[in-house]
Amino acid sequence: MSLLLESYKKYPYFCGQVMQKVTNPLVWMARFRHRRGYGVHSPFAFRFITDVIYEHHPYYAYRELDRMLPLAWRLRRRRGLHLLLRIANHLQPDTIVLPRNAWWEKRYLHSGCQCAKFLCQWPIGEVDMCLLSEPSDEALHHIGQHSVLLLDNLHCHREWFRDLPSVVSFDLYDLGIAFFDKQYNKQYYIVNF
Repeated sequence: MSLLLESYKKYPYFCGQVMQKVTNPLVWMARFRHRRGYGVHSPFAFRFITDVIYEHHPYYAYRELDRMLPLAWRLRRRRGLHLLLRIANHLQPDTIVLPRNAWWEKRYLHSGCQCAKFLCQWPIGEVDMCLLSEPSDEALHHIGQHSVLLLDNLHCHREWFRDLPSVVSFDLYDLGIAFFDKQYNKQYYIVNF
């Protein structure tokens, strides 16, 4: 516990989340029934939850990428970065828009999809995937039917994420994933990740 308190002084954002899970098990318990695809009837959503979000087998690039991560990132963000790699590997997008300061996210996404073109500005037309650190209404102008939007820090921007015109959305508490393909039925899934 003393190690946790010492690291809280250095990394208050990460440790605040850990402390919340340790001191407030009600959040974890409330989301417990939303684990591993329980209660999901859509075949697309169930496959995405079980084959991408909850995939526990080590991927080919985890070890090499994790070695390069700074210790603070290893403790704080490794699990989310692994998920980004799995999403990119599963979807194989052609264009990905990232914030300028998303250097580590870019490395993991590139390992998942090496043929993707990475952009820091919005191009003319639609993008296949965009990763946002905060809400952006401009992103909605570049989203097409086959686009995927990833919103980091979802717990701070949940209302904006719920109001998206997406068809299938996944709420992972810290990360939101929205699909805009109209062939699926509209659904908002809470996933205990």
